[in-house]
Parts: sequence; C-alpha cells; structure tokens
Amino acid sequence: MARVRASADIGSREARRGLKARREPYFFVIERGLSLGYRKSQEGGAWVVRRYEPKLQRHFEERVATANDSRDADGTEVLDFAQAQRKVLLAAKSDAERGSGQHYTVNDAVVDYLGFLRSHRKSADDAKIKFDAYIIPKLGEKRVADLKPDDFDDWLEWAMQRQPKRKPKKPKPPPKRARKKHAVEKPAKEAKKVEAAELKRRRKATVNRVITMLKACLNYAHAQHKVASRDAWSRLKKFRAVDSARLRWLSVDESKRLLNACPRDLRTLAQAGLLTGCREGELLAVRARDFDSQSATLLIADSKSGKPRRVPLTKEGEALFESLTAGKSEGELLFTRADGSPWHRVAIIRAMQQASAAGSVEPPATFYTLRHTYASHLVQEGTPLLYVASALGHRDARMVEKHYGHFSPSHVAETIRANLPSFGIKPDKTVRKLRPR
Repeated sequence: MARVRASADIGSREARRGLKARREPYFFVIERGLSLGYRKSQEGGAWVVRRYEPKLQRHFEERVATANDSRDADGTEVLDFAQAQRKVLLAAKSDAERGSGQHYTVNDAVVDYLGFLRSHRKSADDAKIKFDAYIIPKLGEKRVADLKPDDFDDWLEWAMQRQPKRKPKKPKPPPKRARKKHAVEKPAKEAKKVEAAELKRRRKATVNRVITMLKACLNYAHAQHKVASRDAWSRLKKFRAVDSARLRWLSVDESKRLLNACPRDLRTLAQAGLLTGCREGELLAVRARDFDSQSATLLIADSKSGKPRRVPLTKEGEALFESLTAGKSEGELLFTRADGSPWHRVAIIRAMQQASAAGSVEPPATFYTLRHTYASHLVQEGTPLLYVASALGHRDARMVEKHYGHFSPSHVAETIRANLPSFGIKPDKTVRKLRPR
C-alpha cells in the first residue's frame, strides 16, 4: 500500500477552518486516478473519494466518512485526514484485487455461470440444484485463484459420501371417519432392493455429471479472465465405465398393454411419446399449430438443445395428431389432463406407475422409457444413427451410438457369426427361460 502523505490544504483542522464552504470538494491527489476530497458545508465537513474508471472514461465520487472538524476521530464514522486516506487506499487495493480475481470465489463463479446458462441454455434450473447440493457446501467459500488439485481430491471423496437431505415427513391427519375393513386385504408390495454395486455406479454417474458442470463453470470463469490458470482442476477426471446403465425399453406387446391400461388423457400423451420419441416437456408445450399435415411432421419449437426441430410422423402418428388437432384453435395445447388442467411431472410419474401395474409391465415404465422405446426400435430396424439422433434432437450421433449402437446391425457381428465354426455344443433343451407375457 502507498504511504500516507501530508497535505497543507486539508491535512489538519486548522488548515480546513480557513476554507470556504462550497459544493465542490477540495481534492488531494493520492495517486493517479484516485483522490481524497474534503467537502465543507455550513453543517460541517465530510471526506469523499473520487475514482477514475478507464473503461467508462469517467470519474465517480463517493462519501467516505465525516471529517473530525468538531468531533474527535473515532476510526469509524469520524476520521481524521490520515485515517480517511488509509481507508481510501485500502478500498482501492481491495477493488484491484477483486478485479484481478484474487477475491473471486467459487460461489461468485457459480453465480456468473448460472447467469450465462439462463441467457444461452435451458439447463440453468437443473444446474443450480446440483451446484447447491454438491458444490457450494464444500467449495463455495474458496477463492478460485487459491484452488489446488488437493481441494478437488477432497471434494470428490466428500461428494461420493454425501447423503442427500430429505424433508421430514408431515404427520398424517387422523381420518374424518373410520374406514371399513375389507374382508381380504391386499398384501403390501415388497420394496425392491438395489444391489450395492448398482448404487455405487449410480452415485458415480451422478458425480460425473456434477464434475462436467463444475469444470464448465470454472472454465467459464477462466474465459472471463477471473482466474489466470486452469491447472488446479485440469487433473479432475470423471469415473470410467459408469454411465452405461441398461436402458429400459418396451417391446411392441408391452407397449400395447401399457397403452390399454392408461386412462384416456394419459393414453394420448403416451401414444405421442411412442410415435415421436419426444420428451414429456416438449410434448406438453406442443400446440395445435405445431402439427403440419402437409409435411406430416410435428414442430418442437423449444427443445432441450435450444434449436427447433421437426419430427417426421408415420401414418399412425399423422392420424393421431389429426384427431388431436381437430376442432382446436392454433394456439391451444394438445395435451392436458381430463379436467383441462395442465400435466405436471409428479402426476405423470404416478399415472405411468399405475398404468404399468395395471398392464403387467415389469419393471414399471416411465415416460422416458417411451423415448428409449422409440429409438431402440428404429435402430433395430437399421435406421441410420444420424437420422435417429436428428429425430431425438441430439446435435450428433454420439449419444445414440452410446446408448443404442448395440441394436444396430453390425458388419463385425455378422462376420463373426458367419465364420466362427460350430463346436458341437448341445444345450439341454428340456430347460428353457420363461418368456414375459
């Protein structure tokens, strides 16, 4: 910090008594672009600071404290000349450090990155949930410039052991009247136990997604010149071979049973999911004008990627949307509940679980299962992966290759099956696997 300097004009009470009261302060230049001023009025004097902002090419003034003209300095509200000068110098140093990123915390980086996502992406809400759960509690207060590889090693260990916070269950109110006991009570469903290895895989897959968001956030801070180097988090690697979960998809028979078990309002939504492969949010935003009977396509105006796309429809799909749009105005939503209210996520989850149970679809299908079913059947029939990716709204075929590539007819597999000799192995034909209905 620069040394406190003396001033013959405003440096002492005696010198300030001889000055005239005026609106314009008496300024003392501390350093280039930074001056301490003394504004004298009939009521008393006050210290002000004037800074020059090169980017804006203008000066800014701000009150610092009351001058010790009639009261002794207390170091807080009333300052003498030296104290006022020190306060201005400390504030200037803090501003310079903040501008250079020395005070820029991970919390600040998250706020900036979420602002970027809200302006340019559609994933800000989901990202905020993960940042609040996995990043802010452990790394939020750390300065980005001070981050070290060890900090990320500690964070990774913490993230793998983190226990989600659960809201306490509200006590159920007593029933208004006693319920009649049925002669035969239905047996309670047994809770499904998930293997420990599968739970660990799921946790690693979740942490992998958080790592992607964390590195994107810190890389954005680096791109905005808030931190000089990315070396601290460059070593942070994702877990390998944990994202290959088995995707649930339905056979044609299972799909028919599920649709037959759905109530009418859910059935039309599920039919659209099977015939378009669209996400539930995309379908719930579809309006009558988005169906084009001339080209037999459905417009998804606001997709997850942010780019609109047109999904081609089969004859079956075209007939479905012809019936759904009949008699509706162009701006009317196509998919609502039976009472006209909009669908919401929890209602769809519960309705799909009930329909799966009624249709003997085991394990139960979610709405996303319909998207997987759409893609799986297309790939099994030899549809090029790039075409499937385009219909699903992916930027390229990598995600389709990753999740559905094993369904695609493979030249390697065909060659192996044709050339590998028979070894005379005869399986026991009296034992066969039970097929689902």
